[in-house]
Amino acid sequence: MMRFIFSFVVLSLCFSAVGGDEIRVLKVGQKPESVCRGFAGKLFVTVIEGEEPGDGGINRLDGDNVTEFCRGMNSPKGMAFVGGFLIVADETSVWKVDQKGRPSILAKKDDFPAPIEFLNDVAASRDGKSVYVTEMSHPKWMFDPDGERKLWPVDNKTVKPPMTGCVYRVSLDGKITLRVPAGNQVMPGPNGVTVGGNGNNELLVMADFFTGNIVSHDGKNFRVIASGMRGADGVALGQDAIYVSSWSLGKVWKVDRKTKSTKVLAKDFTTAADFYYDRKNSQLIIPDMLEGTLTFLKLQ
Repeated sequence: MMRFIFSFVVLSLCFSAVGGDEIRVLKVGQKPESVCRGFAGKLFVTVIEGEEPGDGGINRLDGDNVTEFCRGMNSPKGMAFVGGFLIVADETSVWKVDQKGRPSILAKKDDFPAPIEFLNDVAASRDGKSVYVTEMSHPKWMFDPDGERKLWPVDNKTVKPPMTGCVYRVSLDGKITLRVPAGNQVMPGPNGVTVGGNGNNELLVMADFFTGNIVSHDGKNFRVIASGMRGADGVALGQDAIYVSSWSLGKVWKVDRKTKSTKVLAKDFTTAADFYYDRKNSQLIIPDMLEGTLTFLKLQ
């Protein structure tokens, strides 16, 4: 039986978005990182928890109640629901979790064709049989140790990115292929990933944590479609907009896909992590990792 975690978790304080609207905020566990809809349309959120190996996992939301869905992961990051499974990146492993909360390893470190350090975000492919997973490279090279969550300036000549950031495609039977190669200067540290395009012509859009670039890749070419959003964590494509969160700056942006103009939707997060774009309800559901919350940000 899964352990009951929270009840009556609506916070009495309300988050303020740009414009002053009040927003619903829920406590969901220790260090929530990524959220998506999964089994029976419920929300599921990865929680890193503490420092002990295996104490991380997934919590499930049922209205305002939060219960433990599974444990056994080390530091779970991005998550997507595809093919009847929750697929989770866990730094050097990828997990597959069934509807009863039973996790199994889908891909481990030695299965990848090149060394990996920090598997981060996950996005479902359109075939319903695989996911895209970002290999960020270990982010320690990005941060100035003298500041709290402070990134080095992009033009700091002493910073030497390892240039190993890339994107893998992992099928639900564990087959791994390289989808976006490493080595391009516009994307040294990819974090978030989402899927666009038409039919079988999938276009990957990635949020680069260090540069703040939003980068597309059509299978051959890189293109910077927006920039200036440093610490970029989650990314999602709407019909007319791209939504981006920043872990280091605590902001959420909306980028107009036609004009490329950028608008700050919210700016008071501590660490805005990998959000879920809830199209049906026209909202972003945003984990704040260090605050242990989900924020439900309505879109205009």
